[in-house]
Amino acid sequence: MFPSSNLRILIASLLLLPCLSGWSQYSKEGLDRMKREANALEGHKKVTAYTILSKAYSNSEHYQADSALLYSEKALKQAVRISYDEGKTMAAYRTANIALQLSQVNKGLELYRLTLDLAREKKDQKLFAMAIYGIGNALWYQGKFKSSIDTLNLAISEFNRLGMFSEIDDVTMMLSSVYSDRGDYESAFEVAQKALRISTRSGDRSNIVLSLVQLGYLYRNIGDHATAMEYFKKGFKYNPAPFEWSYRHLCNRTGDLYLEKKQYDSAFYFYSQSIQSHAESKTSLLRMADYWLARKQYTKAQAYFNKVYKGLKDGGEGNLVIFALLGLGKTALAKQDPQNGLRYGYEGLAYARMRDSRLTLRDAYQVLYSAYEALGNGDSALYYYKRYMQEKEAVVTDQFKGRLYAARQASQIKMLEKENSISEQMLKNNRLLRNVLAGGILAIVILGMVVLWNFMLKRKNEKLKHERIQTELRRRASELEMQALRAQMNPHFIFNALSSVNHFILKNDPDQASDYLTRFSRLIRLVLINSQKEVILLEEEMEMLRLYLQMEQLRFRNAFEYSINYGGNIDPGYLTVPPLLLQPFCENAIWHGMMHGEAHGMLTIDFYFEKDLLVCTISDNGIGREKAAALGSKSAEKIKSLGIQLTKERLSLFNDGAVPDYYEMKDINDNNGNVCGTKVILRIKHSLPRNPRVQA
Repeated sequence: MFPSSNLRILIASLLLLPCLSGWSQYSKEGLDRMKREANALEGHKKVTAYTILSKAYSNSEHYQADSALLYSEKALKQAVRISYDEGKTMAAYRTANIALQLSQVNKGLELYRLTLDLAREKKDQKLFAMAIYGIGNALWYQGKFKSSIDTLNLAISEFNRLGMFSEIDDVTMMLSSVYSDRGDYESAFEVAQKALRISTRSGDRSNIVLSLVQLGYLYRNIGDHATAMEYFKKGFKYNPAPFEWSYRHLCNRTGDLYLEKKQYDSAFYFYSQSIQSHAESKTSLLRMADYWLARKQYTKAQAYFNKVYKGLKDGGEGNLVIFALLGLGKTALAKQDPQNGLRYGYEGLAYARMRDSRLTLRDAYQVLYSAYEALGNGDSALYYYKRYMQEKEAVVTDQFKGRLYAARQASQIKMLEKENSISEQMLKNNRLLRNVLAGGILAIVILGMVVLWNFMLKRKNEKLKHERIQTELRRRASELEMQALRAQMNPHFIFNALSSVNHFILKNDPDQASDYLTRFSRLIRLVLINSQKEVILLEEEMEMLRLYLQMEQLRFRNAFEYSINYGGNIDPGYLTVPPLLLQPFCENAIWHGMMHGEAHGMLTIDFYFEKDLLVCTISDNGIGREKAAALGSKSAEKIKSLGIQLTKERLSLFNDGAVPDYYEMKDINDNNGNVCGTKVILRIKHSLPRNPRVQA
């Protein structure tokens, strides 16, 4: 059996969260640039920069805990050097969390205690409580279970006082694991079920999975494999992501169960999934070592145990080191090397005595008596065999207590179900009487409500009738106003078009003038037909506009080009707009913008949706508004464009005043800030006809 080290790593990660401002992804180039910039800074800014770098390595796509620790330590040293108390406090706390993730437990514990003192000085109650939590976690890593339990209970009291309920969920889950590592299954069961209730209530899916895994682990330890597997299956139903700690913890515990049942292929599959999630996880490496030991592949097992032991022996991590030592001892005995088995057994025994754990004491005594037996030392073998049996009986007793607790829980659940059934029956017996009384009261209430409803409905109908009359009057007034504007618009448009015809006849040959008049007559016909309608299809509006633009191209000898573009899923044959809406703006762009410019003219008309509005932009590459105004003031044609003003008023009325920024006109600037054109933006409250091809 292994300690809940995946869970411990997760909790160390969760301790980091209060320090983080957000999750981001950083590229290698971005991190290199941040390092160069951080090294060039001084004072408080350098502390902040190093802290950001540490967060970046913690949160980058490829997690680099060593680099995160390096820059967190740099932030701490800089804060100490410049006496930056706030920076020192947060850097100490962050460094402690990362050190614990890397199993540098002694360093983590020292820095948590420093954080505790600094938080006390600053009167930061939340950070003070988090530091207590971290100390309890570190003590668990060291295998000091009693001290860890006392400290974690103190952290729960602080979190309760401060209303930090999500942290209570994390600590409760951790506390169950400490109890189970100690062999106190009764307390472990009780606290694990409490953790599951808390995480279910809060909706924390990760903690729900971890609580289910812990309960499955406890049932496996008391020999109830079927119930254990049910809990593991429930955990997988929550679909934890492969990169999450909860996923790795679930895979490891499921693999343990299959290994104990000697279903080696399944065990190997789940251990492999865990290692794929994090190749350097010491807990996952221990699982794989145990797998190879069970398969009698002793060389592979020894390599895995050695890797874990050498990586952790100097960091103060007691839980995983002892399992690596005991695994090395068992491997040595299997390879007929009792001397090394004895050496590893004694080292493991020293750790086991510090941990106050009967499970590891039992396994250490087993390695020692087996080693002495292989060496032919009967007295020592007998001594350690007796100690092994004592601890084994104590472990069996603890497991029996756990089974009794589980049985009591099952019995209590059945009793509760029975009591609930009796209560439901009593409720059914009383329900009829309540229903009769409630029915009588309800009938009286309904009768009163019907009378009141009829009275209120009559008043409401009268009010609605009055409002409909007022609305109809307002609508009729708007229609009359729109008709008046269209009546002004049509002569204005025809006047401008006839001016263009006259200009062309005077300047060009008769054949082209005839072509121009043919186009003009077709345009006038469309204008006269469509101007009688309140709305027309967008494609009909575009047909009139194209005729007008082609006439202007003929007049100005193709001095400009134009393009009409529809963005997104716009279907001009399916949208309706007011008639004669766009021509005045295009006319203004041609006459007052592009024709005064030196470059070949380009008129661009774009349509796209903006929320529930149809947006039309009319852009030209003319001389801009300021120059056009100056030229206009010097020329004989000083009459303002009546068409634009009328069209703006029509568009405002058509939008019912619900679109405040329905019209915009602004200059277009090039890269040097010079004016290179004008853009008009129109926002139109469009509609969809019942039959898009038929317009009344």
